[in-house]
Amino acid sequence: MNLLLHAITPLDAAADTPLAGLREQPLVRVDEQGLAAWATEFREAPDQLTRTDLLSHHDLVTRLDERLDASLPARFPTWVADVESVRRIIRSRRTDLATSLDRVRGRTELSVTAVWLTDDDAPPAPGVATPGKRYLLERRQAFAGSDRRRQRAGELADEVERLVGPEDLIEARRQVCPSKTVAMSMALLVPRVRAAEVKARLARVEPDVRILLNGPWPPYSFVAIG
Repeated sequence: MNLLLHAITPLDAAADTPLAGLREQPLVRVDEQGLAAWATEFREAPDQLTRTDLLSHHDLVTRLDERLDASLPARFPTWVADVESVRRIIRSRRTDLATSLDRVRGRTELSVTAVWLTDDDAPPAPGVATPGKRYLLERRQAFAGSDRRRQRAGELADEVERLVGPEDLIEARRQVCPSKTVAMSMALLVPRVRAAEVKARLARVEPDVRILLNGPWPPYSFVAIG
């Protein structure tokens, strides 16, 4: 037996609603000490998992999260040998798992990404007499442009947190200038019942970036297990 772990959730009557596993394989629920682990049972592990499998995993975790109002998503793919191994994992981490579920209960994740509208890091260097001086000036301007972008990206992230507001922002994680094209990327943990309102609050137009909003979805960025 090979078990592909999807999530750990509270043990609740709502969990009794039947669900299918990946590739029409059985979905196993392992109950242990008030928690439930959900996994697809494969007699033999697939040689290769696909993007379709990843999307199916996400869809399954999302449905569990919505029904039970809390979930600890498993990183994809997380393989466990058998049911007894799942039980041992829960027993050994029972306190931490329960604490994490309490932390995300009734909450969901939103994603905010700001993409630069131009690739220019700095204005072109003016002409100078020698290649060496030209190179140094261009490098100085490039660094100055990068500093300006980091400052701007930080301001955007601060503005996102301000718009969400202290009452709705449970936790935020940010990456500033993670790549040449991305100004900042943020994961926001917010109350589930307020997610649509928060998302609408963040939809806006900026002169230098395009704002991309995604979610709500399970809190992968805050409590994912693996």
